[in-house]
Amino acid sequence: MGWQESISVLHVDDEPDFAALTAEFLKREDESFTVETAASASEGLERLSHGDFDCVISDYDMPGQNGIEFLRSVRERAPELPFVLFTGKGSEEVAGEAISAGVTDYLQKKGGTDQYTVLANRLRNAVHRHRAEKDRKRQRKAIETAKEGISILDDAGEYVYVNQAYADIYGYDPEEMEGEHWELIYPDGDTAVARDVILPTVADEGYWSGETTGLRADGTTFVEDHTVAQTDTGELICSVRDRSAQQEQEVELTLFRTLVETLNDPVYVLDETGEFEYVNDAFVEMVGYDREAITGASPALIKSSAAVDRSEANLGRLLSSDGPDSVQFEIEVQPSRGEPIPCEDHMGVLPYEGESFEGSVGILRDITERKERERELEQTNTVLRTIVENLPMGVLVEDAERGVLVANDSLGETLGVPISGEELTDCDCAEAAEDLKDRFAEPEAFIEGIAERLERRELVQNEELRLTDGRVLERDYVPYTLPEGEANLWLYRDITARERQSRELEQANKFLSQTQTVADVGGWEIDRRTASLRWTDEVYRIHGVDMEFEPTVGDAVGFYHPEDQATIRDAVERVTTDGEPFDLELRIVTADDEVRWVRARGEPWREDGEIVGVRGTFQDITERIERQQRLEEFTSVVSHDLRNPLNVAAGHLELVADECESDHLDGLRGALDRMEALIEDLLTLARDGKEMTDTQPVALATIADGCWENVEMEQGQLVTAVDRTVWADRDRLKQVFENLFRNAVEHGRTDATVTVGGLDDGFYVEDDGPGIPPGERDAVFEAGHSQSANGTGFGLSIVRQIVAAHDRHIRVTDGSEGGARFEITNVEFADT
Repeated sequence: MGWQESISVLHVDDEPDFAALTAEFLKREDESFTVETAASASEGLERLSHGDFDCVISDYDMPGQNGIEFLRSVRERAPELPFVLFTGKGSEEVAGEAISAGVTDYLQKKGGTDQYTVLANRLRNAVHRHRAEKDRKRQRKAIETAKEGISILDDAGEYVYVNQAYADIYGYDPEEMEGEHWELIYPDGDTAVARDVILPTVADEGYWSGETTGLRADGTTFVEDHTVAQTDTGELICSVRDRSAQQEQEVELTLFRTLVETLNDPVYVLDETGEFEYVNDAFVEMVGYDREAITGASPALIKSSAAVDRSEANLGRLLSSDGPDSVQFEIEVQPSRGEPIPCEDHMGVLPYEGESFEGSVGILRDITERKERERELEQTNTVLRTIVENLPMGVLVEDAERGVLVANDSLGETLGVPISGEELTDCDCAEAAEDLKDRFAEPEAFIEGIAERLERRELVQNEELRLTDGRVLERDYVPYTLPEGEANLWLYRDITARERQSRELEQANKFLSQTQTVADVGGWEIDRRTASLRWTDEVYRIHGVDMEFEPTVGDAVGFYHPEDQATIRDAVERVTTDGEPFDLELRIVTADDEVRWVRARGEPWREDGEIVGVRGTFQDITERIERQQRLEEFTSVVSHDLRNPLNVAAGHLELVADECESDHLDGLRGALDRMEALIEDLLTLARDGKEMTDTQPVALATIADGCWENVEMEQGQLVTAVDRTVWADRDRLKQVFENLFRNAVEHGRTDATVTVGGLDDGFYVEDDGPGIPPGERDAVFEAGHSQSANGTGFGLSIVRQIVAAHDRHIRVTDGSEGGARFEITNVEFADT
């Protein structure tokens, strides 16, 4: 490998063995890498404060600070330093959060050594881009800040480079001059001087400086200071300054003073020491001091120390190497009498040459009225935004010109589009509606309905809209008036789940007329007419109170955990006012001061179409919540504490394989691969043991065809003999099909034919393989049971977990061709 500029890397990972292994492989990939390691984010920040690094690699899951928090700390110190998140905990959520925090690149840890090649390439590219950008900025700044006209001539006397200042002096664009001969900028009578005097002097001495006559593009001439120098390669570097510019500047200064004296806005000039050198009449009138008292005084005369610091900080920005031409910021001016005046300060630097700072100039603008309007508008927007963000539905408020004033995140979730309320703010509402209309079953009716509401500006409630994905929404339109004019309020609610919940709650509501028949599920009822509350026996038992206790509505709320009381109170209020059912998992504090989890459900109790109360069910779900928490802890341990050592072992295996040969290496490699497969299946089991809370319509034929493409089948084929749509979690149902398809291959034939067909209350998946003996059909669903040497024994256990989580049933029987047939029943169809 040839010489390359070194790349200094800081690798932060709480697994020292993995960090050391990564460093070894990076050095093997590229000798230019030098790697230092740190075992925590705090240690990494300490290394950064004392070392000079070209890039940072970091794990995500670390004690103290995780990788995203570490990234934010690094960005505060080094906003542009390349930072690569190299983590074993990969998810869209982590990746999205990393991108938002300013990560340079994101790479997930995997088995094998190919990942280190990818990592090395990512690091080289990031560092090279960073260095090139720094060089480009330096060069650009040097060119942009050049005050003199500069050009470069080749050995033929033609321009190969002209900066903007040089072209401006002669009245050309740089592109017009490049390629032209130097005679372009001399009057005919002066070209001889250049040929006979200037060029010979430069050839002999390498340098010439003097006064010449320049010729502009419009034919006019001027006196110029001209310098010519020769490079080692024979090129000529020319610099030119228009001597008449000084006279023009004096004229411009006179015009400037005339102009600022006639301005209504206060204008000031500070000298190089930061003291007032000049102020106009408007400035004197604003601050209330005599001009003599202002001239020569420090800005502290009219500014607080904080305002002075802010002004000096902005002046520092102007004078920095990559600073802007002017800055605009807000300060308060303290006049000789009266209250401080909020102002907008527009500051610039007086023209100067070299490093001789001449002073600054600024214009003040009284923004008192604007600030008052902003405060009024902010108060209104704060109230409006608070209401909108806390409404349990999709909300959008638009102004009279159809610009979005505010929207909440629930709007995108309700409409099924990945957009936040912040992203919608200030968008054109008409354009947004056009983009969204195809999501509705009747797109044109959706648009026409909006136009009709805006024209009539009359309240419309509970307007039903159907989406193409089968969901049903309710829309309300409310004409609204804001301080700055008319506005339109749109409310969208997803009532698909409500309809299903209403069916589920129908049986539970019969508790008032019969004894409790569902084990461990209690019932409750609030009668608005009498302000009374009634419980069934199970609710008393869950709360741990005697049956003689007569609960009130206030008592019922008081039994909930203090952090959950507002949630249940608001949910009950929405049922009574909007008729919106709820299904919540909350905490209660029993009579024995024990905190337990319950599932509280409620729906409106109507008589003659009027809501007269709320009825619902109450169930203790503490054991399920604790089980879920243990599963989540288990998945974290498996993901971090098992995967990292496994990656280290795989890396060291590759290092050993490079250094020696052994028949035992293949066996060890196979064992590591099997451990990786077991970890994946264990994680799947942990995730899929949870209840389904978010289901949607899924077409069986479509998802089956897609899963077949994901399973490696050499000669097999899939037959889909079903055309039904079911309610299911799409990702988990996909795991069911993929695991059943793999089972047909692992325990049958590589050329198996797999059929997906329909049943009256569900569907089946069968193959034409050897089948499963009746005596083994229950055992195949047990975790760890496998009839194949290549299987992990978890595939069918995962299938059973997912089916049970959907509240469905699964059994094994004989297929029509003698193979195994898996029947999934008690399915809820979405197309009936």
